[in-house]
Amino acid sequence: MSRSSPVRRSQSRASPERGYMSPFLYERRNHEASHLDALAAAQQEHERVRQAAIRVYELHELKEEHERIMQQERKEQERLKAEAKIAEEAKRLQELQAKSIPKPAPLPPAPEPAPKAAPKQTQSPERPAATNTLQLGSPFAPKKVEPTKVEDDSPLKPQSNGLFSTTPKGEPTSSLFKPALNQNTATPTSNAFAPKPVQTPAQLPPAAAPPKPQAPSAPAAPKDPLLDKYVQIHQELKKLRKELMAQSKVPGSPLKGQMGTFRREIRVSIGQLTAGKGANTQPISKITTALKAALEGQVPSPPIDVSAFVADNRQPEQGAANNEPTMPSLFIYLMNICAKGIISQFINECGANPKAADPIGVFAAHIFSHKEFQWRGKPLIDIMMAKFRVVCPVLFGLRGNDKTERGRLNLGWRKDGPSWITEQSHNDRMAGLGAGFASIALRDFSKSSKSNPYPPTHYWRALADIVNSPAGETSNTQYVVARAMIDGHENRFITFYGNAAVAALRFALMDFPKKAPEGSSAAGSLTALAEVLKTEVGLALA
Repeated sequence: MSRSSPVRRSQSRASPERGYMSPFLYERRNHEASHLDALAAAQQEHERVRQAAIRVYELHELKEEHERIMQQERKEQERLKAEAKIAEEAKRLQELQAKSIPKPAPLPPAPEPAPKAAPKQTQSPERPAATNTLQLGSPFAPKKVEPTKVEDDSPLKPQSNGLFSTTPKGEPTSSLFKPALNQNTATPTSNAFAPKPVQTPAQLPPAAAPPKPQAPSAPAAPKDPLLDKYVQIHQELKKLRKELMAQSKVPGSPLKGQMGTFRREIRVSIGQLTAGKGANTQPISKITTALKAALEGQVPSPPIDVSAFVADNRQPEQGAANNEPTMPSLFIYLMNICAKGIISQFINECGANPKAADPIGVFAAHIFSHKEFQWRGKPLIDIMMAKFRVVCPVLFGLRGNDKTERGRLNLGWRKDGPSWITEQSHNDRMAGLGAGFASIALRDFSKSSKSNPYPPTHYWRALADIVNSPAGETSNTQYVVARAMIDGHENRFITFYGNAAVAALRFALMDFPKKAPEGSSAAGSLTALAEVLKTEVGLALA
């Protein structure tokens, strides 16, 4: 019997697998504890893989966010370069316009020849002929008297020049904007109340100019009944709020508790409005439910005359949902809360981000076009416009000097305690309101069965009231509001008015800034918008 070699014997003894069975072959492999151990190990491995995937995803998101910020930064740098270039060119143009070359005095007229000369006086070709009119720059010409500027603290109304300009007889002076007016049944209110132009001595022919003309006084600003009506509606809404608040505190009143609940639901729901298809279904449903509960009397409230809350004189309309002279006061109050919430969202959200105005404008158009929420077949949108009239008066043609107390009141400045808010805060408010107004007034109802509660003619009228301001009566507020009304809304404006809108944009972005005082940053921003539209949208206005 042969013996194995020592090497082989040592290798056999050193093998760790010898004499042991694989764990898979153990009888307890199907035991519950084994399965639990395997499951725990699998869950631990799954958690490790999941955490690793989350870290990779978060890193990817950070990279994308960084790239987005870098792209936005590059765009902002390009915009600032364009604005700086435009501002530099505008400054250079103003410097050139300020320079002038003095004209030499004209030669004196030739003396008349003696009567003993030939019966027919001949004129020497070497001397200039005497004229009957006084030449410009002559030392004997009467000085041109500029009209005295009258400081008036009262709100200033639109003048009759530029867009929608009229002659003393009321006939349009230009047919440039006629197509825009013919596309809509409503006409701008500024036409009916435009003051007649005053003819200064410089416009008179030389023979008719008096030797010592008197400076004409400024014409009295015409009264616009629509603006007064909006102020009255705003006061009536304040009165209604006080009365209902007092009734809600009476023990046993059905308004107690419920009115406050509706108010909070509406405010919270409006604050939840966001962009995206179907994203606002739930908040709009809550608001609609509250309005219907007030309108249908589920929460009883005293009736109130609705004519105090509309600007026009309405008569019952056949087939309308609400033809009676009155409606539940709680319903009017909640419509006022909706309008107030919409205005607040425009101010708080849309100053820094004008695109946020669109879903709010869609909601406003939806609520005020709802046939059940209308009175005698027409919307109650005057409730919201009355609030616009108070917080942003320039949208309705009012003007003022933002360097004076009275002027700031006319322009919608707010006070923070005894002092005014900062200029930046005021500009942010006005930008949000301008963008919000455009988001409401430029809604397309061509594919809807509902009627437009605030047609685009109101946008045209508001823009015309702003850009037609005389050179001495413009303000930074007007330029801020005009830019917010145009930026991001130019496509819809052109969709409604076509070539007339392009002409209006050219007037607003190219001509209107020239009326601003030298160095106005707000006017420069409006001019820069024309360059932005050219580079990003392809709309060349120059």
